[in-house]
Amino acid sequence: MQLITKEELADLIFENKESMYRLAYTIVENDADAQDAVGDAIVKAFGNIQRLRKKTSAKSWLMQILVNSAHDIVRKRSKWKIVEKQLDDTAVTEAFESDEMLPIVMELKEEFREIIILYYYEEFSVGEISRMLKIPTGTVKSRLARGRDKLSTIL
Repeated sequence: MQLITKEELADLIFENKESMYRLAYTIVENDADAQDAVGDAIVKAFGNIQRLRKKTSAKSWLMQILVNSAHDIVRKRSKWKIVEKQLDDTAVTEAFESDEMLPIVMELKEEFREIIILYYYEEFSVGEISRMLKIPTGTVKSRLARGRDKLSTIL
């Protein structure tokens, strides 16, 4: 029995498309890979819609699929030893126009950047982030604190 219909999932994706792109971008650090991660996550979500256990956790579930898809892309990139990063400054500026802090957040290491984005921009709780990234809550809290410290030194 499905808890969420395909139409409801499509609506959820539409409502969160900018958040999904922003989160993917913080992990993969370029426009093309971020778009690929979002696309992969959408395909996986529709393919695994029956695995969603609670309708109320649909956004968390979708974002976890996205995080995993983005990490898969980073792993594939590492396997092929692609060292050069191609950042499309124009796309970044357009995607994050309203977020003045985001360019500064982007300077953080991935482990801090990812948690800062999920906590402050996507408003996930420490517990949700812990489950999503499959790391202990203490690790989430310490990375959040260290990320804030690093941001304060940059500012």
